[in-house]
Amino acid sequence: MSEETHRRTAFEGLRDSSSAAKDAPSRETPRLYEFGPFRLDPTEHRLLRGNEVVPLTPKAFDTLHLLVRNSGRVLEKDELIGMLWPDTFVEEGSLSNHIFLLRKALGEDPAFIETVPRRGYRFIGAVRQFPVGPAAHLEKPPEMGAFGIASPRAQAWRPWRGRVALGIVAAALLASLAAAGWFYKFVARGEAIDSLAVLPFVNANATPNTEYLSDGITESLINSLSQLPNLKVMSRDSAFRYKGKDTDAKTAGRELGVRAIFKGRVTQRGDTLNISAELINARDGSHIWGQRYDRKLTDIVALQEEIAREMASALRVRLTGAQEKRLTKSYTANSEAYQDYLRGRYFWNKRSEEALNKGVGYFQQAITKDPKYGLAYDGLSDCYILLAVYGFSSPKEALPRAKEAALKSLEIDATLAEAHTSLARIKGEYDWDWSGAEREFQRARELNPSYAIADLWYGDVLATMGRHEESIANYKRALKLDPLSLAANMLLGQAFYFARQYDQAIDQLEKTLELDPNFVAARIFLGFAYLQKSLYKEGIAELEKGSLLSPGNPTVLAHLGYAYAVVGRRAEAEQARDKLNQLSKQKYVIAKAVAGLYVGLGDKGKAFEWLERGYEERSIGLGGVDLKVDPIFDPLRSDPRFAALLQRMNLQP
Repeated sequence: MSEETHRRTAFEGLRDSSSAAKDAPSRETPRLYEFGPFRLDPTEHRLLRGNEVVPLTPKAFDTLHLLVRNSGRVLEKDELIGMLWPDTFVEEGSLSNHIFLLRKALGEDPAFIETVPRRGYRFIGAVRQFPVGPAAHLEKPPEMGAFGIASPRAQAWRPWRGRVALGIVAAALLASLAAAGWFYKFVARGEAIDSLAVLPFVNANATPNTEYLSDGITESLINSLSQLPNLKVMSRDSAFRYKGKDTDAKTAGRELGVRAIFKGRVTQRGDTLNISAELINARDGSHIWGQRYDRKLTDIVALQEEIAREMASALRVRLTGAQEKRLTKSYTANSEAYQDYLRGRYFWNKRSEEALNKGVGYFQQAITKDPKYGLAYDGLSDCYILLAVYGFSSPKEALPRAKEAALKSLEIDATLAEAHTSLARIKGEYDWDWSGAEREFQRARELNPSYAIADLWYGDVLATMGRHEESIANYKRALKLDPLSLAANMLLGQAFYFARQYDQAIDQLEKTLELDPNFVAARIFLGFAYLQKSLYKEGIAELEKGSLLSPGNPTVLAHLGYAYAVVGRRAEAEQARDKLNQLSKQKYVIAKAVAGLYVGLGDKGKAFEWLERGYEERSIGLGGVDLKVDPIFDPLRSDPRFAALLQRMNLQP
């Protein structure tokens, strides 16, 4: 069978439901497909879960139809793209996005869609199919009782279209009632909404110098609302995936798995702020609550407290006095200090060397204006931590400053989960006080169970200590709360890699790259996982992509040099080694990464020299990528010097 014939056959079902197929007699009986709790009807272009319609974009539905129709067979990525977008050039990311949306719609337990590394996708659910329409009587439905009498489930199946039609009519009626003033929403029924996403507020000024306000207000509201009891609030990572996108509430709610969406718009006119905000029912798009605020910029602190309080009322959350106090807690009364804090967090979230140094400056300005501003000290600590973790500064220079700032933050306010989290990371990765780090992380989670960074950084420390099952469980829990978080998705893949579960690591890291193909860390660990499975061509390809995405990064260069050494491309590995030795004379280079390159080259003496250098710099435990669990260092584990090094880092008895 030719490739074109094969493609035409696989795509026949989609043509059956196209307008062209409706104009001509179908050569094949239309079929319904059933898998798990789902029913897929290509003729109606509809997916049902029980009697509820599962919303899908037309292209996502077509993708699912192709996969279900070819259940059990791997559909190559190029093949799928060719069938879904004939005569159109489309990048692989478009297909990946539709696969991601389908996984969200179908759920992952059980998983229906399998990623086949380097090839494509396969539908792995058990599929039942039977004809519909005039020819349906020629074939018995799938579930029949004795003597050909339909089972109760099969009888219930027949009128499903009628029930769906009634549901559509009911929805239309409710929409009409809402338009007429009948308030169809959770609040009208006296129900509290149990999950919420605050989407990034729109910066109506559209100027970079006011972006910190819209982002900062969004992030502050996320932090405040996460204090509410019995309310799941999506963390910043997932919410900010929608920044700059005109996404409707129903779509965002479906993708994030929440019942309500909070959206807003910020306009600055001179020293005046205009903020409009609304709460939307994510299931039907109806308006639950909305308000417009016109305030002076100097009133921004009080304004955010007011919005948080009114939101809690709209959500019908009953608060104790202590809970309301936490919700509306003011960390500074100085408006200028608060604006500097928002600017500092804005640059901290950008993660580049230049941005982190700008963040340091703004947090220091905030502290100068309000020396009792505990959150500003914590922001300063976090900037110094990331300057060290990303290799922009020597840990011996940055982390003592980070520790001093975190301790000062806790001296001002011992209830700051953020400051306990910062101190925990420093205790683990700089002091190598692993039990102390764990205590701080646990305290942070007690104070604010929704603080996502505590979950992510705690997972790093668990992996570093070799507690793989706990680390993996930690990241899985984080992903349930924050499904679109790039960091959580990547770190789960990294945890699988450290646990030597390379197939799971590859699958998870490919899912991460479906979210963002330019995520360098995911490319690096995907490459490492391939190398550990002796898939050298694939491993080199991923590490080279990572190098192209982050040109000039010494750590990425060291990782690529290691890969070249492992696959026998020694000249290229030595070229990377020589460049790193030269760079290390001009700027800070993470010693552990260079040590790994020497391990690949088989030069144990030089590898230990660089590990000792890393020990003195306190850099070899940074980022949770530690010697105890990193497979790269397996060739050194039988050497007594390696065991002694782990002992000095309190990682081995």
